Amino acid sequence: MYGKIKTASTDSDIKEIEKCARITWHDAYDALLPDGQVEYMLKKYQSFDVIKNDIKNNGYVYYLYFTGDSCVGFCGVKPEENKLFVSKIYVLPEYQRRGIATELFDRVKSDFSDKYNEFYLTVNKHNDKAIAAYKKFGFIASSTAVTDIGGGYVMDDYIMTFNA
Repeated sequence: MYGKIKTASTDSDIKEIEKCARITWHDAYDALLPDGQVEYMLKKYQSFDVIKNDIKNNGYVYYLYFTGDSCVGFCGVKPEENKLFVSKIYVLPEYQRRGIATELFDRVKSDFSDKYNEFYLTVNKHNDKAIAAYKKFGFIASSTAVTDIGGGYVMDDYIMTFNA
């Protein structure tokens, strides 16, 4: 293991996720999405208040990956009735390709495989790097979805599934 995985439980943890999300989302999506959409999505999905509410009221579990005192990646999941939604797996650009995302997903599998046979996620159809990583984890593209997220923006995604 390269670092340490911690379950988010404090405001400080949530601030770390928000900070990491800002860097990773701009890196992943600036070239793929229209101007303004990344900032819009960060406010809508990865702001402090949204993450805190998701943990407190919507059943989300967030994992933070630390090397030393620095959060370099995170993963968010939401248990649903019959399957697990893997909402996010992001690693800072300079720490990618070191197995950190794999360690985060292995933790998710360890914590949830006994409760759920199916995991799923959504990924931008043009995010080739993420799609390749998810395929390496064993996910397969099972369908597509175009979702209006407001603000004049849409998400054009593959839905990928993993059988635990």
